[in-house]
Amino acid sequence: MGDLGGCPDLIGWLREYATHHINSRLIDDRRCIPPHIVLDFGNQGLLGMQVPRDYGGLGLGHGKTMQILQQLGAIDPTLSLFVGLNNILGIRPILNYGSPSLKAELLPILATGRELAAFALTEPGAGSNPQAIATRATSIADGWRLSGTKIWSGSAAWAGVINVFAQQDGGISGFAVRRGTAGLRQGAEALTMGMRGMVQNTVYLEDVPVGADHLLAKRARA
Repeated sequence: MGDLGGCPDLIGWLREYATHHINSRLIDDRRCIPPHIVLDFGNQGLLGMQVPRDYGGLGLGHGKTMQILQQLGAIDPTLSLFVGLNNILGIRPILNYGSPSLKAELLPILATGRELAAFALTEPGAGSNPQAIATRATSIADGWRLSGTKIWSGSAAWAGVINVFAQQDGGISGFAVRRGTAGLRQGAEALTMGMRGMVQNTVYLEDVPVGADHLLAKRARA
């Protein structure tokens, strides 16, 4: 594919890497992506493809990002899902809607794969209807407290930050919640039938405090 905006030829690198280091059957059998793959992908910039270079990312556009995800899908759908989730559902809300301080804190570590990002929207009683989510954001003096339960959250158990969506004053708002925040508890993994190596698990939010600079988007009324 040639040069990708100044970064190495990731398509060629992926094809060569897959030949020697990716065993899809083993990933499915063990229900886990091997740590060396996550580390190697992070070192190549695959986990922060659209993050600007100022933050340590590759600064790729949508077209080149999709070409790389397409190649990954041809190699192993689980790895394409894992990388796509981190780039699109994990990083993009922070990149597009995060405060300057939040971007400075998180984008450099996410772009290089030192931490992963996850997305928590789905709930037991909501199905595919986001307006039906029951998780609540209650205002406090210096921010909000989040209460609720999320399910099928990809990479959540591995993530350093989770983008959580909650009802707030008649609309839905997003919040970036850091690993280790009081009240954030990881639940059981969901054993999937396909792409078995992908981690998906329940996330419990038990009066989780989040500061004002961790708000990702203003509420939008239904």
